[in-house]
Amino acid sequence: MSDEGKKERMFHGIGRAVKEMAPYSGLGLQLAVTVVVFWFIGKLIDDNYGTGPLWMIVGATLGIVVGMYNFIKAVLELSKRKEKRNAN
Repeated sequence: MSDEGKKERMFHGIGRAVKEMAPYSGLGLQLAVTVVVFWFIGKLIDDNYGTGPLWMIVGATLGIVVGMYNFIKAVLELSKRKEKRNAN
């Protein structure tokens, strides 16, 4: 096999890997943003009402729960799509 053929196969493999990985790439960022947004809302409530770290903790915990729910839901949905594509 020529060098051109080897390079073409290699780039095709890399392209396929990137294409399969792309839908999952933003999930971690989405989880982190969700936690930070809920934490910040809790901090604003604490600052306005002087309740100490109570609402920051509640907000961060709620952010983790909501973020993990969305993360798991997205991963399951993406894996179902992948299974459908592979079945066809």
